Amino acid sequence: MGGNLSIIRRQEASPAATDYDNVDDAYLSLTDHERQLIDSTWKQLTTSSEANFEEELGVRIFQRIFELNPAIRDVFPNFVELRDRDAMQRNVVFRCHGCRFVRAVRSIVDNIDSLGVTAVPNLNLLGRKHREFHGFRTDYLRTYEAAMEDVWREALGRKFDKPARLAWRKVFKLITSTVLQGYEQKDPIP
Repeated sequence: MGGNLSIIRRQEASPAATDYDNVDDAYLSLTDHERQLIDSTWKQLTTSSEANFEEELGVRIFQRIFELNPAIRDVFPNFVELRDRDAMQRNVVFRCHGCRFVRAVRSIVDNIDSLGVTAVPNLNLLGRKHREFHGFRTDYLRTYEAAMEDVWREALGRKFDKPARLAWRKVFKLITSTVLQGYEQKDPIP
């Protein structure tokens, strides 16, 4: 992978992506329309009557991750015994982890025009920290992308149409590619 990971503004339309893998790992671009879609759908995702919407969204994402690939649960020693949705929902550590995950996504959305300032460096550091997690495999990042897409589709319904889905895939790919880049770095964690 490698390369300079960023999302740049483009005026022209994006090339139509028809497949999950059509998002370029090293160079991601968003049109103004895609940025508007991300902003509006993020607002819908995070506008909730629940006081802890970040926790709730994070719980849903991690529940889906574990459904898609139960082996990922083994990376999280505190979650190994959480075998059903209710147990996950009630577990404070699980909820806090989900909340931190959603805050990382929020950081991307909130800083989409200046990702290099905080969002990308923080995701890179997160990737470097994942080197310490026993059993973590980089192919798990694809499951994270798929889980986020599934949760977004469920939560947004018809608003998660093809243009919104393709825009969000770029964001999901930016997140996982940056984490992967950090994971693959050889320098020590500061």
